[in-house]
Amino acid sequence: MGFEKVYITKQGALLAAKTLQGKKIQFDHAEIGSGNLSGNAADKTALTTKVLECPIEETKITGDTQASVSFIFKNTDARSAFYFREIGLFAIDPDTKAKVLYAYANAGSNAEYINNSIAEKIEKHIQINVIVDNASNVTITLDSTQIYVTEKELQEAITEAREFVGKNYGIRRKIVDNVLSKWERICDNTGLVANATKNGDEVQNDFDNLYPWSDIITYNYDTKNKKITAFYGEPGFKFDGTNGEVLTRIPEFWFKREVKGDYEYIYISDYNRAGYKHSKEFSVGRYGISIDTEGNAHSISGTIPAYNKTIAAFRTLATAVGEGFCQMDTRYFILQLLYLVEYADYNSQSKLGRGVSEWFNQKALIAENNVNRIVVANSSNMYVGRNVSIGATDAWNNSVASERTITKIEEFSNGSVTGKAVYFDGAAVNIAVGNALWGIGQKAGQCDELGMKSGCLSNDGCHSVIYRGIENVFSNMFTAIDGLNIKDYVAYVCDDPTQYASDKFVAPYKQVGYTNLKQTDCYPSKLGYDENYPEIEIPIEANGSSGTGICDRYWCAEGNRIAFAGGSFYFGAVVGFFCLNLNNGSGNSNWNYGARLLILNYFYTSFSIALAKNRVETGLV
Repeated sequence: MGFEKVYITKQGALLAAKTLQGKKIQFDHAEIGSGNLSGNAADKTALTTKVLECPIEETKITGDTQASVSFIFKNTDARSAFYFREIGLFAIDPDTKAKVLYAYANAGSNAEYINNSIAEKIEKHIQINVIVDNASNVTITLDSTQIYVTEKELQEAITEAREFVGKNYGIRRKIVDNVLSKWERICDNTGLVANATKNGDEVQNDFDNLYPWSDIITYNYDTKNKKITAFYGEPGFKFDGTNGEVLTRIPEFWFKREVKGDYEYIYISDYNRAGYKHSKEFSVGRYGISIDTEGNAHSISGTIPAYNKTIAAFRTLATAVGEGFCQMDTRYFILQLLYLVEYADYNSQSKLGRGVSEWFNQKALIAENNVNRIVVANSSNMYVGRNVSIGATDAWNNSVASERTITKIEEFSNGSVTGKAVYFDGAAVNIAVGNALWGIGQKAGQCDELGMKSGCLSNDGCHSVIYRGIENVFSNMFTAIDGLNIKDYVAYVCDDPTQYASDKFVAPYKQVGYTNLKQTDCYPSKLGYDENYPEIEIPIEANGSSGTGICDRYWCAEGNRIAFAGGSFYFGAVVGFFCLNLNNGSGNSNWNYGARLLILNYFYTSFSIALAKNRVETGLV
């Protein structure tokens, strides 16, 4: 939201002229409104659409020809939600005693949407400086530092509140002679309930109202102008990219992970405690990276995730999106901590849903020319809307048809051939006997309907899963993890995205203080711990299964390796939040290896401040 210009009205200019005659102007009140400006602002005598009238809080004489006028308004004073677009300052004519519109401002398309919900309390302090030069030259300026709370003021307010209030959510798990996937809730986590929807139904999740989980939010981001354009729930928000990239903000918090005796402990706190590590605010793509026809990377709904690219190629695509952007890095482990403290169970497929993990590879039974269908033996794991490709003789090939969408499935019978006719969109193709119809990564947006809820709309292994605004955080496509290089089972970490490079094991990369599990293609039961890098969790013990221990599959190999996480459409029960693939070199690419955007800019928008102020006022910080 921004008021670029503030105009003195013609009526205001006449009043200003009277001050040169020794007459005093009394500012009576301010008004805010939602209307658009048509015509000349100087001709305004009233707001286009008045929403609230606000009393003047204070008027100060700041100079021989300058006064400062301030007022406050609260969102809860409004009868309904509105766009904060107009400001009017009214003064009393010393001769007629009439209240006249002295100054007017209109934010136009930069108007801010104000929700009148009492759950999101917003209070705005606005200051107007009135400058009188002479009767014909009167200017008014808004003090932008007073329209919103500054970052410094915000942090001071939060710090002050945290001296009295603070939460520490903990879990612990026995790591000696234990393969259970569940954790015990401790500290402020005791007794809390976390459920995810499996079909869109409402479920109990206490963390929806607890920081930092409560402040995770999806928003639109204009990469050209470097600004947030709308948050999920606002009228202007769009999933499809027409209002900017679709990103999900992870607020700052503090965490601690430690191993003591037979137990491992993890804590997440809303303020800085002794021995805790700071996780700074960051944002990730709500969806995996997709690429448009011009070769640009995006995070938008309705797109096929990018594939068959090296980690270096994804790195280049991500950084080209805009300032502050890179691809997903070791902050993936931060997301793991948030999930784990919330659900207290490694089994993410059980808690959130199976995700896109069940595959198919069916061969054509008959040859047909110039058609939009393929006849196969069965349609298991297929449905209208699922994305497919057709290879010449096998999967992992799209030479016949690429990135098509199933439009219809029907029974087929012709002579001795029976099966399923699977129809698809796009240009007609020639089908030969033995052509392979196979499932690929699915289009982004299957969980748009869930908004900020976690879970899935269909828990059949063929539909997407979402965790707090991050769709397919596991399954569908492996996600490349940058800033993490592996050499002979030892991890090296870099926390500076501008320095990310594959096959690098010297500064600024630093060695993690343990050796990774050398047993490949297994289910781990224990993750490594380094007090300098507590968030980096790589398997060190293999005694688990799909339902015990870490619950997700692990692969590794000797030599120089890179990291992919989450699993893909090809892997069934082995996928999950803690699925980790250290089996590939930096030159590898694959049909099921993708990436996700990450931005490290820290936003202090009016929305962020409103959330923080509400947490302070309600004692949630």
